[in-house]
Amino acid sequence: MKKSLLIHICFLLPFVLTVFNLQVFITRLVSMAIAQVMAYGNLGLLILGVALCIKNKGPLSKTARLWIIFYLLYFTFAILASAIHFNPANILVAIIPFIYVLAFYVYLSIPENRKVFGNIAVLAFVLSGILSIYLYSINFDLDRGGTYAYKDRSGGVYADANNTALAAIISVVLIFKLYNPKKRIFKLFKLLTIGIMVYGLILTFSNTGFMVFIICLAILNHKFFSGLRLILGLSLLPFVYLALANLNTLTADLNLIGQQRAKIDNIVNIVTFNTDKVDTSGRNELLMKLITNYVFENPILGNGVDFANSQSAHNTIIGVWADAGIFVLLFFLFMLGKYFLEAIKSPPDIRYFVLPMLLVLCIFMLSLQSVINQPYFMALFVYMGYLVDNKNIKIA
Repeated sequence: MKKSLLIHICFLLPFVLTVFNLQVFITRLVSMAIAQVMAYGNLGLLILGVALCIKNKGPLSKTARLWIIFYLLYFTFAILASAIHFNPANILVAIIPFIYVLAFYVYLSIPENRKVFGNIAVLAFVLSGILSIYLYSINFDLDRGGTYAYKDRSGGVYADANNTALAAIISVVLIFKLYNPKKRIFKLFKLLTIGIMVYGLILTFSNTGFMVFIICLAILNHKFFSGLRLILGLSLLPFVYLALANLNTLTADLNLIGQQRAKIDNIVNIVTFNTDKVDTSGRNELLMKLITNYVFENPILGNGVDFANSQSAHNTIIGVWADAGIFVLLFFLFMLGKYFLEAIKSPPDIRYFVLPMLLVLCIFMLSLQSVINQPYFMALFVYMGYLVDNKNIKIA
């Protein structure tokens, strides 16, 4: 086996396995022991890959390097807080995303590797999206590890509807920007694949997902919004608003039940500004409990590693504050701002690729605790860091 192929396998195999959330599949359906062996095997592959390619690494990304600084600050403050407040901390599990950051920081420094990574990312997210649709079609619930009579929302391979919605939007952005066929038949295939991913997004009935997808779609099609087409688009906005405000009427014959109907109600309440009627599934209460009882009690040092996860706060940004204190939170916000600034300063092909991915990831941070805890998202953040720092290299 050639060394270059072995290097790609060492990095891309763990990435693909985490995109498919295979470790959770094995834990729920086979054995936790086997899942742990696989997790350690992935880390072993990454370490081997770094050892094989570190001598030939390219120029390192200053923007992606901010994640290394962030994690060092996070663990310094959070471990200290865990010790002070006697909060248990599973540091071995918490450190896994950091290891992925370090590994892909080396791997993606080589321009050729970034092209290979982009292609594999497209394939992995699309196939995981198709698998999510299939699991919904057979009423399989990974969260409970079995098939049930009816599921009102698709939890996909992540056992969570919002996480599945996030992955579906990321897959659309990746296909849209990285897969650029010349022949008509493959262009039709591209449209079909995007349509399938959008269908997977619809099955999640994620309010956040629907709203963010519209924003991302507008950014991806920014060239459309010029001249007469811009005027036409703006003239259609009142009709779009009316359709959303009357969504309950328009979907009355679809026989939606359970959370499906509740999510439609939420969209209607949002666009008609009846925010007091929006159902947050108890997340607002959990978040306010975290802020009131823990963040305000220990605002400087925080409460410890992965403390916010133990409270199910469903908010990455406040979770960083709850875990590691105000100084780490401020650096976290500075880092995200730096990503946005560098993306805006990039050429159009990079700007309108990185911005929608950044937006969807950051907006979902307000409703998901798991964004920066998932290795595949961290690999994407490192990838975006290299794109915005290498503005003269085409993305595809």
